[in-house]
Amino acid sequence: MRKFLLLCMVLTLSLVGTTAVFAEKKDDSLGWLEEKSFYPPKSNAAMSKLAFIDMVNQWIGVSEGEGDALEIAESNGYLPDFKANEKSVMKQGEALEVLSYVFPTVEWPDAKKANKPLKLKDAVHYANELAESVYTEGAYSDQTVEGNALISRPGVTLKDVTIKGDLHITRGIGTEGVVLDSVTVEGTVYIDETVQNAVKLMDSDVGQVSIYALGTDSSDWSLVWSDEFLTEEIDPDKWTYDIGNWIVDENGDGVSPGWGNNEKEYYTDSEENSFIEDGKLVIKAKKEQTTDQFGTYDYTSAKLKTKGLFSKKYGKFEARMKLPEGQGYWPAFWMMPEDSVYGEWPTSGEIDIMEAAGSDTDTIGGAIHFGEEFPNNTYKAKDYHFPEGSDYTDFHTYSIEWEPGEIRWYVDGELYQTLNDWFTKGTNEATNYTYPAPFDQEFYMILNLAVGGWYGGDPDATTEFPGQMEVDYVRAYELAGRDYREPVEPTREIEPLPEDAKQPTEDGNLIYDQNYEQGFNVVDENTDAMDDTYWNFLTLPDFAGVGSIATDEVDGVTFAKTEITNAGNALWSLQLIQHLAIMQGHTYEVTFDAKTDASRTLMTKVSGGAERGYANYSGEKTFNLTSDVQSYSYTFTHQQENDLAARLEFNMGTNANPVWIGNVRVEDITGQQEESTQKEPLGDGNHVYNGTFDQGDATRLAYWDTIVQNGAEAEAVVNPDERVMHMDIEAEGTSQEDIQLQQTGLQFLKGNTYELTFRARAEQARDMEVGFVGQDGTNYAESKPVSLTEEWKTYTVPFEMTTEKSDLEGQLKFYMGQSASDVYMDDVELMQTSTYVDYDNIDLTPLTNGDFANGMDAWSEYIHFDANANVDVKDEVLTIDIMNAGNEAWSVLAEHPGLELAKGVTYKLSFDARSSIARDIEFTLEDAQYSRYLENIITLSNEFETYTYEFEMPKNETVSLKYLMGQFAEEHTIELDNVHLEVQQ
Repeated sequence: MRKFLLLCMVLTLSLVGTTAVFAEKKDDSLGWLEEKSFYPPKSNAAMSKLAFIDMVNQWIGVSEGEGDALEIAESNGYLPDFKANEKSVMKQGEALEVLSYVFPTVEWPDAKKANKPLKLKDAVHYANELAESVYTEGAYSDQTVEGNALISRPGVTLKDVTIKGDLHITRGIGTEGVVLDSVTVEGTVYIDETVQNAVKLMDSDVGQVSIYALGTDSSDWSLVWSDEFLTEEIDPDKWTYDIGNWIVDENGDGVSPGWGNNEKEYYTDSEENSFIEDGKLVIKAKKEQTTDQFGTYDYTSAKLKTKGLFSKKYGKFEARMKLPEGQGYWPAFWMMPEDSVYGEWPTSGEIDIMEAAGSDTDTIGGAIHFGEEFPNNTYKAKDYHFPEGSDYTDFHTYSIEWEPGEIRWYVDGELYQTLNDWFTKGTNEATNYTYPAPFDQEFYMILNLAVGGWYGGDPDATTEFPGQMEVDYVRAYELAGRDYREPVEPTREIEPLPEDAKQPTEDGNLIYDQNYEQGFNVVDENTDAMDDTYWNFLTLPDFAGVGSIATDEVDGVTFAKTEITNAGNALWSLQLIQHLAIMQGHTYEVTFDAKTDASRTLMTKVSGGAERGYANYSGEKTFNLTSDVQSYSYTFTHQQENDLAARLEFNMGTNANPVWIGNVRVEDITGQQEESTQKEPLGDGNHVYNGTFDQGDATRLAYWDTIVQNGAEAEAVVNPDERVMHMDIEAEGTSQEDIQLQQTGLQFLKGNTYELTFRARAEQARDMEVGFVGQDGTNYAESKPVSLTEEWKTYTVPFEMTTEKSDLEGQLKFYMGQSASDVYMDDVELMQTSTYVDYDNIDLTPLTNGDFANGMDAWSEYIHFDANANVDVKDEVLTIDIMNAGNEAWSVLAEHPGLELAKGVTYKLSFDARSSIARDIEFTLEDAQYSRYLENIITLSNEFETYTYEFEMPKNETVSLKYLMGQFAEEHTIELDNVHLEVQQ
């Protein structure tokens, strides 16, 4: 076995496979050294600079034979400035400078005799300080090293070895690398950064792993989890699988095909699609057909994830992999939240460490997804472009460094993107969750190879199958070298529009050509260019929309009228679009007039273009149109980067009824809007805002106020980890009212009953009180006492509002004075439990012309492009002659829109109906978002029958009564009459 030097001596293998480094050697015994003419003759002799540098070379494993020691040292960056005098004596201070450069992670002693010559025995002493044992090439097993150890040669395998000190692995192991199999290192593993990819870990407990570079301190990141894929099979303790093609709910029912991304593959856990080969994970996409309960798929692949097995909040996450080339391949390394604590995708976030389109091997991307629930979500992303001569079909290392309030993306250690500006807002919340949400929770890792989808399109005739991605390793690190950064939410300066941007008109309108004098730029092919200034009418072939647009005068105002021949397969099948410039942090108001000649909805939004991934800036706004011109409006604050080419969209697909749009305005109203002091109940009915104490600024106390008086001292605080309100009481005052936690602006409606629930505990058992107070300080009920214990409990407090009046700015108060015991509180909800109906303000018969005496007034019809039917009134009966009922229940539809219904009111719906051929039809009462408040399927015969239903309305809402009469094979006629909708008092 070849000999080599450890620092200033060459180490030989002992009988147990390691070489002990001794502090002294006989002066005349040099058998353990590689003989070179410039070495000192004995251990007490001084060393030349050349000899010492050569020894260092051998120590870290970069010296072979009689190579030029100084050139080797220079190429590795640690040659001191004495090249012209290399035979002079090495001084101790100079030697320690070299050692500190080569092993920067070691705390070398100060040179007390810096100018004294370095003797061989001094170097031997330094060697003992670094490592008790060294491993050379070969395999070693069943050993215990009491101190430190070192590996500086390739081909070493340790199995069942325990090292009680540190393990140093130098660049001398080269690309051949080393294997640590079932190794325990109680100290730190230090790895030279140039060979970090060559160290393979298998079932090893190595504690902290630190990567270092010569001449610098060790990396701040310490390895805490890895899979080096050196096992024969995929480790089930580290990876699990997604199976299928559909997102399913908890009952296994399909929610969305293609994993919500239009993917075409079926994911399996088969060894045909994922396996380990030559120390690498292989995910293989194959062209083969498979079927499940939802359908048939032409491709199979695999999607592995660590969900339920390993997840982490903050850290460094990396994988070394090579990716397949081919149109339609979509490889990805990404992360999703373990528990989705903020809600459904993407309110709880998504981190894409790396994703690539198979048709572009020069580019990969990194992204985050956040915002509100789909479709009001958004994202930020950036591409990395490989240097010339390289692409992703070679092995590269993809990583992120994720800290509180900042995520950084790297390729092969090169930083290419840093993001720190994001937000998230729950569906039933009043404001954003506190920054850095949603990226402040545990995420798990995912590896998959998709086929098809939105990112790069579907495969075509050029795509070669099978295709595979190979993963050398996956690693996760903890930040150990320093503290994580403190999250600081970026401040957004309100910048004016740049001069080169599209400017508003003199009256402040960001939309030009309000009267359509410039006409419409028609875009009906993917290659057609958009007009950057004026109106565009889009009917792209991908979405099958067919229609025409022209101007039309309505009451002296010019409207754009869209006639629809084919409503297409998506809302955006037919679009009216104009570009506009919007700025981050600015608030905008969109207003327009619109109508139809029947009844339909219209979805509008402000979004980004293709270069922004069609990011949704305003959220989708859907409005019910009627045959009368009505005005519509919405506001939004632009929370993303400035977009000087944003798009105002009017989306008119999936409904063939025509649309008129006029008087379109978008105005910058930043600083002009008045904030209401009244709090509308949240979407889930809760009257309390931020009852979970995790929203608003860094205090997490948005909407809450603390009042102290009469000498009391207290402060409400929220620990960012626990996220409960803690009333920290320093002085308790003389009464319970001397310390108050309150929320104002709550709506107490006359005669209604409410139920307050919250979780709470106290530092020590104590009492507090709950009060329901008017805007003017009036107590609507006596304060309710609550006895707290030291354990968390849920408390319920009922409240009934007077029937004399409503108070839209009521106050909820928690009185916590008169006791020095701190109070902790969470999950505060105030729900209305009954409804006092004031029938004087309710339309008792909201449906008009139910006897069809006035023809089709107030009614409309919709005939989808796959159907053929005539809807008309004959002899005061609504008659639907159906020649072809189409493929969907809604392919033939009659509708009465604009029914304003009141919360808590019981309504009775009745109507007469018959069909010339016995069949089933469906009827619904639903809002613009298609939420249904009443639905049923009824069976019609050729005789009129009366159908009657009662229901209680759960909220104030404008709904439409719809009769769905499609999806039937034969020609037939349906008749409706005597439709009544009445309040039941």
